[in-house]
Amino acid sequence: MPVTDKAATVWPRFQDAAGRLLQDTSQTSIGLAVSGGGDSMAMLHLAARQLGPERIRVITIDHGFREAAADEVAHVSAQAAALGIQHIAAKWHWDGTGNLQAAARAGRWAAIRDWATASGVSKIWLGHTEDDQVETLLMRLARGSGIDGLAAMAQSTRRDGIAIQRPLLGLSRDDLRDWLKAEQIAWCDDPSNDDPRFDRVRARQMYPQLQTLGLTRKRLLQTVAHMQAGQASLQHAAQLFAKAHVRQDAGDLIFDEAALDLGGGDTARRVMAAAFGWVGNRGYRPRFEQLCDAVGRAAQGVTSTLGGCILSRGADGMVRMTREAAATQPLSRSGCAELDVTGVIWDGRWFLEGPLQDGQIFRALGDAIKDCPQWRNSGMPRKSLLASPSVWLDGALIAAPMAGLSNGWAARMVTDFHSSAFAIED
Repeated sequence: MPVTDKAATVWPRFQDAAGRLLQDTSQTSIGLAVSGGGDSMAMLHLAARQLGPERIRVITIDHGFREAAADEVAHVSAQAAALGIQHIAAKWHWDGTGNLQAAARAGRWAAIRDWATASGVSKIWLGHTEDDQVETLLMRLARGSGIDGLAAMAQSTRRDGIAIQRPLLGLSRDDLRDWLKAEQIAWCDDPSNDDPRFDRVRARQMYPQLQTLGLTRKRLLQTVAHMQAGQASLQHAAQLFAKAHVRQDAGDLIFDEAALDLGGGDTARRVMAAAFGWVGNRGYRPRFEQLCDAVGRAAQGVTSTLGGCILSRGADGMVRMTREAAATQPLSRSGCAELDVTGVIWDGRWFLEGPLQDGQIFRALGDAIKDCPQWRNSGMPRKSLLASPSVWLDGALIAAPMAGLSNGWAARMVTDFHSSAFAIED
């Protein structure tokens, strides 16, 4: 079919965006999260044209919510194969607790992160468009968000040590679909995209009415740009403050007196909120009042727990933030022999590498520290080691690398607080 004027600009505009995103890594493998919808399918084909198939890896997350999901995964797999691109499908199952959409986002990212880390992929491209940016801003406005929320989505940021990039953020959904039609590329339509039970769908349906008030796409995107500039300044100030007043010790953070003073404005509060998110493996901040109360009690020498973190004051007056062992979740892996990986990501921050076997369980060491006679040689506090990773098989402790029991296993952090915690999180 003939190419419309706007569709004809999709390829050069994508080239420009991709070129800016890839300036520093000309040979890096790029991971693409492709659902089979129009936006991500356009990204797949545009990326293949720009980068070549040898540099691309594709993952699709099957949430299992709809019968058609299997067909969508198969469609992506077939398209990737036709382009000569490696593709993997990962399943995610909802346990029925919490908010479904929030749980799906968290589960989707966890699967992508684990795959990227195990596959050596340091950049992930997501198919968010200009329309998604507008809808995100409207939803954040409805929630009364501040600068961080109204900054919406960044074109390039980092999460869990992985670069997240959105090469389609300057392209509209309609233009991408016109381009797909012109290129005779099929995509899958998800009926939930028209379900008014979801906030994003209601924002999408409300948008035409808002345009009559002057809230045009251009105006809304200008607001996002202003908020992103403000947020970047605040984040930079917080990062500098953290480097001066917060020290990382393996998976713990140690705060000096200045970092504990949350009454002096945004910077120290922003650092402490980022610390809770990083140590507690959470994508959201604790309530401000709870955060201030926990930090205040810790500064007075009272051990406090909040958001999966333990705050305790040492003899030197510094406060240490440690992961709460009871707040972690065990992880099991099956079919390891069939996977080309050397280890697993546990609790969002640790990479455990060693002789993988089916049936192994990865969890916090906990009371099994008694079975690690050399744990004191680690130099880490006992409470920190309780939350450190361990490997189990058939109910027996196999390894606890941080506590001196290696048995061929090693553990390392996959994220650094100072370089990763002040990026914009989804």
